[in-house]
Amino acid sequence: MKTMLAFTSVALLVGCAQTPTSDFIQGSIRITPPIKKDQIQSAVIEDGGTVSGKFTDAKERVFEYYIDYRIGTKTPGAIYLLAYPGERKSVRVENKAEFKQKLGLNDVP
Repeated sequence: MKTMLAFTSVALLVGCAQTPTSDFIQGSIRITPPIKKDQIQSAVIEDGGTVSGKFTDAKERVFEYYIDYRIGTKTPGAIYLLAYPGERKSVRVENKAEFKQKLGLNDVP
């Protein structure tokens, strides 16, 4: 009887454990690696050099990104998703190191 109780307890614990994910998740944004980066990156010259680009994740979702190098910015090198920094839908990546590691973006400054 004790053996049966032990097996039942282990089975419940295993069933309740969360599976770690390699997805990058921040708020409602979920990016599933691997990603395909567009070959063309452009600088938004009018603001001092913000780098912009797009990538597509494994589930075919397309994301725009911006790396902030605006003149006078208080967040140099910060990565923003979905829209230009400061725009209404713009989302600043909170954990830049995790973002780069999970998505294989080590070449992003």
